[in-house]
Amino acid sequence: MGLPAPLCELLVRRGFTAEPSTRRFLRPSFSDLHDPSALIDLPRAADRVERAIGTGETIFVHGDYDVDGMTGATLLSVALRELGGRTIPFVPNRARDGYDLSAAGVERAAAEGATLLVTADCGISAVEAVALAAEKGIDVIVTDHHRPGAELPAAHAIVNPNRPGHDYPFRELAGVGVAFKLVQELFTRQQVDEGRLNQYLDLVALGTIADQAPLCGENRTLAQFGLRVLNRSRRIGIRALSRVARVGKWSDVRASDVGFRLAPRLNSVGRIGDPTDALRLLMTNDYAEADRLAEKIDQTNLIRRETDALVLEEARAKAAEQFDPSGDGALVLWGDGWHQGVIGIVASKLVDEFHRPVLLVGLEGERGRGSARSIPGFHLFDALRSLEDLFERFGGHAAAAGFEIRRDRLEELRTRMCAVTAGDLGPVPERRVDQELPIGDVTPAVARGMIYLEPFGTGNPMPRFLARGVVLRETSVVGKEGIHVRTRLEDARGSLEAIAFRQPHLLEVAAGSKVDVIYELHVEASRKGLRSQAHVIATRPAS
Repeated sequence: MGLPAPLCELLVRRGFTAEPSTRRFLRPSFSDLHDPSALIDLPRAADRVERAIGTGETIFVHGDYDVDGMTGATLLSVALRELGGRTIPFVPNRARDGYDLSAAGVERAAAEGATLLVTADCGISAVEAVALAAEKGIDVIVTDHHRPGAELPAAHAIVNPNRPGHDYPFRELAGVGVAFKLVQELFTRQQVDEGRLNQYLDLVALGTIADQAPLCGENRTLAQFGLRVLNRSRRIGIRALSRVARVGKWSDVRASDVGFRLAPRLNSVGRIGDPTDALRLLMTNDYAEADRLAEKIDQTNLIRRETDALVLEEARAKAAEQFDPSGDGALVLWGDGWHQGVIGIVASKLVDEFHRPVLLVGLEGERGRGSARSIPGFHLFDALRSLEDLFERFGGHAAAAGFEIRRDRLEELRTRMCAVTAGDLGPVPERRVDQELPIGDVTPAVARGMIYLEPFGTGNPMPRFLARGVVLRETSVVGKEGIHVRTRLEDARGSLEAIAFRQPHLLEVAAGSKVDVIYELHVEASRKGLRSQAHVIATRPAS
């Protein structure tokens, strides 16, 4: 295929051993997308939406307060308007309305005079809320990707690739991806030009990458094309957010930019602010409003980061007192006043530190809301389903979940969760390395090839390479905190610019000493050409 040998080795290690499948991976095609009508209930959902548009009904679009739910709600609202529909978008406020489709959302839909409610990234567990909607004469179409519970809501249609008995070829779509499949079907029926459908892929890429959906199969196609649309997005809100996040000015927007710069800002208002601000930003056509909302969201994100740090400090202190790494299979912690909007982020950080599933609960009085995060290979939703008698409600998927629980059930939750995970997780893993790649073998051809492997994320992680006998040159401290190190990695045949985040100990490596290095190869394509930089993950004295 004309690829450098190191990349061929990497592809084979990742299971690509035949040329056709490798070409599809490196160069996805829009024709790779599956027929949306293969999703159970999707044709029925499309029929109902077409009827609502044709008769002028008010369609209430109910998203969720994370990026996946916000982008899904935006996509459905704007696309159905393009087809002539009258839509009212809504995302719940975490503190006021709770999560998922609830009575609050149904009451709002009724107040707006809606006769059709369409969800994005929620609703699969909303049995009571869907029943309430039926009482009020509102049909509900659920589009969701979370794992269903024991009972499905009695909705007019449920579009979810994870429904039991489903044979849809790809089950890992994000919530916005499922919403896109509905729009894809509607646009096909109305013979809308494919270019007009593709303009929504920036929203699909945002939501898919932000939700950490596996970037393989259909998601890879949607994300790769979506990033291209994102780089020239006509949504002035996305452009305004990119400016405050300092994204896309000098080089193309990458999946890492979405994951570490754009998504955290949008998520921040869902966590500690008003998620309606993010929805309005994504939908606005007013430049002044876009700039104002982007600045407001950026400030909210700064406050969110401060709140993260406080809760993380308290959680670490509790873990030091309560967690037994030799016997506890999970980390279950709770605290009064822990902000509901940040415990999920804190849980993710603790997963990285302890390599155990983590359940954190923020308490208000006798009730608590929890967020859970898992480790690779442990299905979190299945574990919580075995404990569902403890919860007031719960939902989620393999890697993340949310729940509500009473204070007096927390000790039992800790005991039983540790029992569920006992003996199943193994030791803390060693550092993952894909293959050896000496510094001198990082040629321009290898750097160019890395771009074809993108986007990186869950299901297609950034490759990690091992280089032996490397010398650190031109080492210096960078960053306000004084804990990041800039250096140059050098071996007998070449050198490579490098950065080591939060590794100030590298300043103490004696001049000329050789080390083994695990690194990621980051490549940026800009007007000035390719720029390659190694991100140092770990070092040890040369073996």
